[in-house]
Amino acid sequence: MWGTALSDEVLDVAIDNEANVFVAGYENGITGQTNVDPSGDARAVLVKLATGASGLAPAWKKEFNTAGTDTLEALAFHPETGKLHFAGRTTGAFPGFTHQGQQDLFLGGPGSASDFEVLYQGGSETPQHPRRLHFDAARDVIVSGFDDIYIPSNYVDKWEDPFVAKLRRDGDTFTVQWWWQFNTPHTDMLGGAAVDARSTSSIYITGVNAAGAQRGTFAQKIDPAGKSVWFQRQTPVGIDMMQAAEMLPDGHVAIAGSTFSTLGDRAYGQQDIVVRKLDAATGTPLWTFQFGTEESEWVTDLAVDAQGNLLVVGQATLALKDGYEPKGDMEVFLVKVNPEGKLLDVYQWGSAGEDYPATVAADACGAAIIGGFTTGDFFGPSQGARDAFLLTTAASVPTAGGASGVPALPGEAGWCGGTLPSHLGQPPLSR
Repeated sequence: MWGTALSDEVLDVAIDNEANVFVAGYENGITGQTNVDPSGDARAVLVKLATGASGLAPAWKKEFNTAGTDTLEALAFHPETGKLHFAGRTTGAFPGFTHQGQQDLFLGGPGSASDFEVLYQGGSETPQHPRRLHFDAARDVIVSGFDDIYIPSNYVDKWEDPFVAKLRRDGDTFTVQWWWQFNTPHTDMLGGAAVDARSTSSIYITGVNAAGAQRGTFAQKIDPAGKSVWFQRQTPVGIDMMQAAEMLPDGHVAIAGSTFSTLGDRAYGQQDIVVRKLDAATGTPLWTFQFGTEESEWVTDLAVDAQGNLLVVGQATLALKDGYEPKGDMEVFLVKVNPEGKLLDVYQWGSAGEDYPATVAADACGAAIIGGFTTGDFFGPSQGARDAFLLTTAASVPTAGGASGVPALPGEAGWCGGTLPSHLGQPPLSR
């Protein structure tokens, strides 16, 4: 847990094949004063945590900073080179680019001058909000998200609107191949995206339509040309959400979200956790897992580990496991589901404030790293309005000499165990 006197958040986490952990987000932002958070002089940040004898330790921090508000939203590794690429949003202009509207999308990665260059900035008059970044089988970039509510002056001109875009790189330049949007007169949100990077380049997105003929949560398949293949409505409730999607090892798709409906064997309370495995060819559900308390749970992200288990994170208002005593009203949970849709384990952490998990990543051994923000003393004194945090389900692994650190593993194994840096904290697990 760390932060400035203002607001700081972790928005994405990625683990490379050399066991390094990369953390994306922002620092020094202002929250709660405009319709889109953050505002002010927020700086987009990328932090590398490298493995060593004493565990994970910060290796460096890179800032992406304009005169406006900047956030780093999503990370992806190139499937062949392993180089890290990133997507974010800005209200300013990076060198060599012109600001397009209220909030622009920017993309970056290795360039001719450094490994972390902004190579594209673009958008429209509406505020772009990228959420997911992928490579397809042709190694084009797929970026997805939504336009935030557009208020030109003192009126709402457009409500939130999902987008998916394909960009192709040539040298140090990305060019848009196509840009697809819903363009309905009401609020629609895109939460999750998954891309078949092994063969078909098919794109799978999830979200919610707040109103209209297809009101409710959805999953949709888009072909490499940006055309819809199938659209499957999941629930008819406009305040449900399908927040995340991931490709599975067998080529099918997992989606996760929150619902007031009964999709599994039973409903548990108000808004439940729901996870579904969908047939990639048709969108037909192959199994459904539903779980919760008598109150509401809100799913925020999903990861799939090397064994095909699903790691679902979100916020809970009550205890998801017997014997746990909640410390606040909005706590972090992680639910682990096996490849057949059966519950394996439940974790929960909390403070007296709001604890929000924006992202989860899995290492090669199935342990999770979760990142987000807290307004409480999650596992350290509060620094500002929102403090960034990382936590892990991995236990510390003793090395020779009794130090706590990471075991010796081949480079391709990923990060397995070890401690987080002391200033980031590692709270005890509640299971």
